Formats: sequence, structure tokens, C-alpha cells
Amino acid sequence: MNHPADHPMSDDRSTLHVITFTYHPFGGVVKTLDYAVHALSLGYRVSVYSPEGFDPDAEVFGIERLAPLVDHDHVEFHSMPRLALGRDDLTLISLPSDYELALDSLPKGASPERIVHLVQNTRHTNPRWQRGYPLRLLTRPASRIATNQIVADEIRPWLDTRTLLWVNNIGHDLDQFRFDRTGGFLRRPLRVAYTTWKSTAGDVVARSLVDDNRFEFRVVRDTASWGQLRELYTWSDIFLSTPNRQEGTYLPGLEAMAAGSLVITPNAGGNMDYCRPGENCLLVGHEDTDAYCRALLELADAEPGRIEAMRAAAYAVTPDFSLERERQGFANFVDALTPRLAAFERGFTPQ
Repeated sequence: MNHPADHPMSDDRSTLHVITFTYHPFGGVVKTLDYAVHALSLGYRVSVYSPEGFDPDAEVFGIERLAPLVDHDHVEFHSMPRLALGRDDLTLISLPSDYELALDSLPKGASPERIVHLVQNTRHTNPRWQRGYPLRLLTRPASRIATNQIVADEIRPWLDTRTLLWVNNIGHDLDQFRFDRTGGFLRRPLRVAYTTWKSTAGDVVARSLVDDNRFEFRVVRDTASWGQLRELYTWSDIFLSTPNRQEGTYLPGLEAMAAGSLVITPNAGGNMDYCRPGENCLLVGHEDTDAYCRALLELADAEPGRIEAMRAAAYAVTPDFSLERERQGFANFVDALTPRLAAFERGFTPQ
């Protein structure tokens, strides 16, 4: 059951306080709540804070692995403007704008590394993103988890070297997208899928090839359930990945790989964590619609053996992104963080 905000949880275990701006299933929100589930498995209690009122029927709780949060005895939901942090608690933030709330809520004398900043994309070093606040925030004290090595390498030069930076590869439930295929393309025209959430490049490509009967296009324009996305990836032979210019682990490309759909993608930073250009995907320039078209024509003429090899190489990277590996990585992070907190709070700054 969920405990109301005015009846705090009573046992003495530590609490992970998680801040989320919404209960809609955006990628960053889902990942933040994944860490709430990981924390429960490590023996923490969890308090979730959001300006949105808690709704057990919110769309994000329709995700099977997050549904247990709704009625778990060790989970509370709040809309409080201040976190009720105990001496041994941690706060997990993802949005840079939540840092000040977390800092103001720290008990007196607590280490600022009790604020765990989950950094999910490379945009944090972009001085134009959110008027440069995320970049400036990197210089502020906190412990940080980067969701892949590329993100970690991007932010490392800005961090105080005395603070903890931990790389924990993003985990995802890729089995739900898994669709096994072998050989070359078995049907014509080739089915090409894309989304327009972050770019309209796919629309331009579809218009450019509208008279080419070797291709059929399907697009998802609005927010879709994972079931709808699974159907899209399974339907497609090729997926046009259209991320922002800077991303963390751009999940649609990885999901399409799990479904055996060949991926055409630009380099958006963090997505190179799973992309092996020329081996498991084809690389194009960002928004370079002519290059997308050329890549499609290249795949249309490719020998079955090449298609099979690319698909097999894509399948091969997916085990690196399991939720169990992420959970264990978070456990290792907590093990590394705990003595640092104790040292700081005894009056020694960690070196």
C-alpha cells in the first residue's frame, strides 16, 4: 500500500528520494523510476516526488516492470515542495532543474554526494541547452551516474575530480522487442519505419522515394505505447533512426536492432554506445536526408549475406543493455559511494 505524506514510513532502513517531473512514460522518466525499482531490490525504501498528483493509473505504471511501485509497502508518493531527507538517505535527480531542491533538502552536515545526479545525455555540456545551466551544474558537488561511457567522457572535464563519477550502462527491457529473423530481406517492397518525435527527416526521405516501388513507409507521429512500437519494428525491414543532434542512449535505434530491423542513423553522441557503423548499422549525417536515401538504396541492393551479418551484429550488442546489469551496476555504485559519505560526514573531504 502507499502511505500518505503525513504518515512517514516507520522502519529504520534508508530511503532513496526520487524526483520526476511527470508520470508520462518519457525515456528519462522511465529510467529514473527504474532506479527506484533497483533501490527497492537493494533494501531501500523509496519516496517519489512529482508536481503531478500521484495517479496509480498513470501511463508510466502500465509498464510491467514499474507497476509494482504503485502498491509496494516500501514506496510513498508525494507532491511536497521539499524532500524529507533522513541522515542516511539519498536523492536521485535527472533534470538539472531539480538540483537546488535536492541541495536545500540535505540535512545539515550531509555530504552533497548524497545527491545522485543521473546524467542521461551528452547535452549537459552544450552551453545553449537550458541557457547553460546544466553545464554550470556539472561543476557543482554531487555524485553522478552516467548512463554510458560516452556520456561520462563528455562530462568528465567539467566535474570536480573529488566527486564520484560512475558509468552504468543503461538497462532496457529489450526482450519485449525481440523478433528473430535470418537471411536477407524476404519481402518486397522493403518496409521502412520512422518516427517524427524529434525530426521530420523521415518525412523528407519518404517524399523523395514516393515513386520508388522498392520501398513502403510507415511513420509514428504521436507518443506510442511499447506495444505499438514493437509492432512498428516487427513490421519494418529498415528503421530510420532520427535522434536529436545530441543524445544519450537513443533507445528507438536499440529497440529496432532487437527486433531485427536494420538501422540507419546519424551519430548523436551516446547512441554510438551500441552503433557499430558499417557492421550493425549504416551511418549518415544528422538531418542529411540525401544520405538516408542513399543508404536505403544501398540496402535494397545488398546481398543476403551482408543483411544477415548486419542483423546478427545488431543482435549481439543487445545483451549489454539488460536491466539486471544496470541493477548490479547501481549496487556497485552504492558500495563505492557509502564509504565516501561516511568519510565526508566525519569531517574529511574525499580525495
